[in-house]
Amino acid sequence: MPTRNRFALWSVLGALCVLPAAAASDVGPTYAIRNVRIVPVTGPVIEKGTLIIRDGLIESLGAVDKTAVPEDAEIIEAEGLTAYPGLISGHTNLLLEDPAAGMGQRGAAGTPTLPAVAAQRGAGTAGETAAGTPELMLLTQLRPAKSTMDGFLKAGFTTVLIAPNRGIIQGQSAVVNLNGLETGPMVLLTPAALHVNFTTNRGGYPSSLMGTIAYIRQSFLDADHYANAKAVYGKNLKGMKRPVHDPFLEALIPYVRDKKPVIFQCNNAEDIKRALKIIEEFKLSGILSQANEAWRAEAALKASRAKLLVTLDFRPPNGSFYTSQGEDLRKKAEAEIYPSNPAALAKAGIAFSLTTFGLTDAAAALRNVRTAIKLGLPEDVALRALTLVPAQTLGLDRQVGSLEPGKIANVILTKGALFDEKTQVERVFVDGVLWKF
Repeated sequence: MPTRNRFALWSVLGALCVLPAAAASDVGPTYAIRNVRIVPVTGPVIEKGTLIIRDGLIESLGAVDKTAVPEDAEIIEAEGLTAYPGLISGHTNLLLEDPAAGMGQRGAAGTPTLPAVAAQRGAGTAGETAAGTPELMLLTQLRPAKSTMDGFLKAGFTTVLIAPNRGIIQGQSAVVNLNGLETGPMVLLTPAALHVNFTTNRGGYPSSLMGTIAYIRQSFLDADHYANAKAVYGKNLKGMKRPVHDPFLEALIPYVRDKKPVIFQCNNAEDIKRALKIIEEFKLSGILSQANEAWRAEAALKASRAKLLVTLDFRPPNGSFYTSQGEDLRKKAEAEIYPSNPAALAKAGIAFSLTTFGLTDAAAALRNVRTAIKLGLPEDVALRALTLVPAQTLGLDRQVGSLEPGKIANVILTKGALFDEKTQVERVFVDGVLWKF
């Protein structure tokens, strides 16, 4: 659990006599982490430095002999430790009501609780899956669990995007800091993106991949037409019948018209090509996730401006050639071919983030990063793919993703270089609060 500075606590109590209670309770602890090796990501490494955290933010950082320590700071001597920005996973299904359901393989959709409008659009009974629930907000399903968060924090992950995991047009995700068991203080961004999966609808339309693609396209076309009808009515309020309110289409308008990000879950190379065609057709702000066969779509990716969230789950997807030719080839694919995906993208000059999507064990994600590095992924590219690049992809790089004054104090202290096999995360700060394990 988080520990807070005793001196800061007394300062807060003393301020109660002159400050409103709400303002006083917002004041966080102050720390001075001294004699630490600092890897800012956006600047040169500081071999022996001091990093000041105050009230949840990074106040300053620099060489130890050039950075003043505030009088009210709790000093943490960090000789032999390295400070990195907290890691970011740009796509997860963590902390949901039923996290085991729908881990991303085609045809694995579960059975959500259906809003009435969703039931009208592809689900006739509660036993069927809604093909589309774009109006679903992830925060309504979020159930923070300390054991899950502790596992990710111990691996250095402080920020995650959590997405719905059921249906075709799945709903809208949220980006959270893993800072406690109360949903409100966790939220960094909501909604973060609309999520689309090339799956099929169990028990209803669409029951084929061709139908799924048609369903996605028709939904975006309908949303554009609906937005046009609303705009015309807005200019002619008198003497014109108003459009019927449709929550499904209302939820899609920001993504079709305002170009908010749409994340397509791409189970294989063909899904990548399908997503790129839809992105181009509707001029969407598209992001491709999972993408563990991105190396097979290099030319198409180079020709597009879509951003990539590449999973560290190196299991070949269902239906892959590598899963149908015997156990030996499947094991080789999992150990060598799919872990080479990030290195191939880096060599091709294609920017990407790394995510834990499909994994529930964050420690396994770091092990898989080390495997990718052994197969040619440069360490500096791996670090940026877990910090600054996902922050940029999600539009949060002014808040997280690097160690800079003014940014949220998501900081990890490691004993050893981050990707060394024996390295351990010693301490984690989330929103400036120290978590000890």
